[in-house]
Amino acid sequence: MIRSKAMLASAKGQACINCGRRDDTVVAAHYTGLRSHMFGKGTGHKCHDLFVADLCYKCHKAFDGEESTPTLPQKIDKSEQFLALICQTLLRRIDQGVISIKGYGDKHGDSNPKSKQ
Repeated sequence: MIRSKAMLASAKGQACINCGRRDDTVVAAHYTGLRSHMFGKGTGHKCHDLFVADLCYKCHKAFDGEESTPTLPQKIDKSEQFLALICQTLLRRIDQGVISIKGYGDKHGDSNPKSKQ
């Protein structure tokens, strides 16, 4: 099980990756979507700390809360949105230096994609 205080603490002071709000309620919200069991979720424990999105209280509640009777398409949509936000948060953590990738950014490895934009 991947547990990382640095991954979780890095959400502090960030803008919400979903709505952009910066209100000191942003936390590293663990994935709760349809495929959460594939990412370490089980009875009594959350997914690996790698699968988090920086979400404000309002967005966190929206992703964790269940509608009264969500349809399968609604569940799929919410799950896919959450996974996309996790990917954006992973890129943020790489930019912050919280996650490092061997060879990333050196002259012999992959170059920083942001420098090409």
